[in-house]
Amino acid sequence: MNKSLLALAVLATCSSAAMAQQTNVTLYGDIDASLRSTTNASATGGRQTSLGNGIFENSFIGFKGWEDLGSGNSALFDLEAGFRPNDGQSSNQGQLFGNQAWVGLRNNQLGELDLGRQYGLAYKVLGTYAPLGRGNYVEQGAAPELGWQSGLYGARFDNTIEYSNDFGPLKGQLQYSSGGVAGATSIGSTTAAALTYAQGPLSVGGVYQQSKDANSNLLKLWGLGGSYGIGPVTAFLSYFDAKRDPGFAAAANLSGGPLANTMLIANTNTLLQRDDRVWTTGAVWQATPNSAYTLGFMHDGVKDGNDLGNNGRVNTVYAVADYSLSKRTDLYAEIDHTKLGGSETTSDDVLSIPGGTQRTGIGAGLRVKF
Repeated sequence: MNKSLLALAVLATCSSAAMAQQTNVTLYGDIDASLRSTTNASATGGRQTSLGNGIFENSFIGFKGWEDLGSGNSALFDLEAGFRPNDGQSSNQGQLFGNQAWVGLRNNQLGELDLGRQYGLAYKVLGTYAPLGRGNYVEQGAAPELGWQSGLYGARFDNTIEYSNDFGPLKGQLQYSSGGVAGATSIGSTTAAALTYAQGPLSVGGVYQQSKDANSNLLKLWGLGGSYGIGPVTAFLSYFDAKRDPGFAAAANLSGGPLANTMLIANTNTLLQRDDRVWTTGAVWQATPNSAYTLGFMHDGVKDGNDLGNNGRVNTVYAVADYSLSKRTDLYAEIDHTKLGGSETTSDDVLSIPGGTQRTGIGAGLRVKF
């Protein structure tokens, strides 16, 4: 009897261990806080100094999991919440898991299908080919100089279905976000497709994305990008063209309306289609195992920036020095300068500088990843 009980206990222990090996849940995150000072932050040209989210990322905490279902199949999920390190409040318009919240299935041959709130394909692809990645400071409403591009294609989308598969160095992705409007399935929807190639030091990719607002106005975007590494230096180049119909606008955050919670910015031109043509280039130099230096430039050539049909431009240049204290912790300092021209000096469509047409920002921060 005792031998039978002992054998049963050993079997149960072994079974539990086997199951534990097939299931994995990870707590992860990033706390990136910086002190930043900018010029022309008020109508009188005053300087603003504030503590908030850092240059690299919106601080976040997440839970992701994976379970082996056998025969090359697996189930997975990711729940990620953004927050502001200066006051602990949500940085995702009040959504609990506003960064992403999805569940999916993966087959080793057939690919992966994910359902839920997810990053948009334009955000994923174009952010890959920027020297600063997706950049941040956009989360600090008073100083979005290093992240204004994301408002042209949106960051994250609710009610999203994404299919992806890898074919050697090629990766294909299809994405559809439902608007959820009864009787009008296309209202509030976003459709996107992307193809990327990565082999050795070379990576290139392209994306197309289209969104429709509550009044059937369209945002149509296509973009291309690439990066190439030579020794300690990686160079980046990307271009995208975003056309927004007159009056295109997303619904207010948390309203449940079409394109809410996407970070898409409105076309304040109500008479003409606005066309933003954005170039991003730069390089990252890994000078030593612990130190890296980034130089980047962004240019938006605007066509029909206002109701009068005037053109404009937005130019931003930045430099970052980053020093790693460990694999998880780094210190950094940055400087950036932005200049507006033409229609953009009076429009707040992409970027507003209350105290003039130019702004210089400096910042220093600390980031800890876990």
